Amino acid sequence: MGGIDRTKGWPKVILHVDMDAFFAAFEIRNDPHLKGKPVIVGGDTQFRSVVSTCSYEARKFGVKSGMPMAQAKRLCPEAIIISGNLSGYVYTSAKLQMIFGNYSPIVEPFSVDEAFLDITGCHRIFGTVENLVMKMKEDIKKELSLTCSIGISPNKLLAKMASGENKPDGMTIMDKEDFIKMFYHRQVDALWGVGEASKKALNKKGIYTVGDMAARDEKELQRYFGQNGLALSENSRGDDPSEVYSIDTLPLEKSMSHETTLEVDLSEIDKIYSTLLWLSDKVARRLRKDNFCGRTISVKIRSSDFKTITRDKTLKYPTDQCRIIFETAKKLMPKEYGPNIKVRLLGVRVSHLEKNMDNPQLFLINNQELESMSKCSKAMDEIRDKFGESVIKLAGAQI
Repeated sequence: MGGIDRTKGWPKVILHVDMDAFFAAFEIRNDPHLKGKPVIVGGDTQFRSVVSTCSYEARKFGVKSGMPMAQAKRLCPEAIIISGNLSGYVYTSAKLQMIFGNYSPIVEPFSVDEAFLDITGCHRIFGTVENLVMKMKEDIKKELSLTCSIGISPNKLLAKMASGENKPDGMTIMDKEDFIKMFYHRQVDALWGVGEASKKALNKKGIYTVGDMAARDEKELQRYFGQNGLALSENSRGDDPSEVYSIDTLPLEKSMSHETTLEVDLSEIDKIYSTLLWLSDKVARRLRKDNFCGRTISVKIRSSDFKTITRDKTLKYPTDQCRIIFETAKKLMPKEYGPNIKVRLLGVRVSHLEKNMDNPQLFLINNQELESMSKCSKAMDEIRDKFGESVIKLAGAQI
């Protein structure tokens, strides 16, 4: 085990733990006959589903997460496709969180197979950070028969980027100087949070590498990209002020959303609206369950040629009602989508959330219709809580 502490002098020591090909590794662990074979885990509907994750054997053929399943099958015809085991993944994720809790009181789950840990000071029990990390990896292998890759850095951004550098079963220590050496020559989308659309927009401004972005004045980036430009400027220099939060101290959710990739590209406007209604009901149900209202309604639309747009509208008063969310989402749908442009994916999101204290909507608006709507929603929630989600379906909502 390591004897030199490279993190000495850091204000914080942050880990990002990323399980290696988690869903695929889980399936291979449970069925040893899959070991060494190209395994792809995707949705239940293979015709229109996407790749959730895949084994490293499948990745050699160019298969990657988020890829349409049809494309993955063309790249790797020999692949073994598994629809997945959600309950098994969630159970294993819960056991992972228990292991993490043995090494730090501040653990922030990032997804079912990722987490941030603030281990500032905790590593002294083990002598060095490397000792702590190696012991944690041993525990995960022993208890779950799975491997993980871990990034060790002074902030969340760098820890997240470091964890992907030596996969699988890797450990990478990266400070700001390491970040500059490792990432400044790479394309801008190597920076966490920069996707294909952002890359194209940055390239149009003559920004091709992470180093190009770091060299630009932050006010210039803000002029081009608004508040996101400030974040890009900060992150391109390896800075990230965000905290690691435990579940008990996580800030309020900023948004709630639900989206679906459609079985068949839709051109009929009635079917598009019925899908929006189904999505609006899902989001409204979540809002009420967690006692939130939201002011901003957004729709996400992806066309059959994979172009994605979003539209949003901020309401005068916050809401948790399906009908209000749906009517707003319906008006946000561009008229050309459906008749002229087929729709592949739809999503509905509610943001600018605030806690719903005894339904403030009813105090803000003396509206009998809204009060009736709220009572109806409450009755539906109670029935669904008792008998299941599918016992009541909204007329006109189909998926």
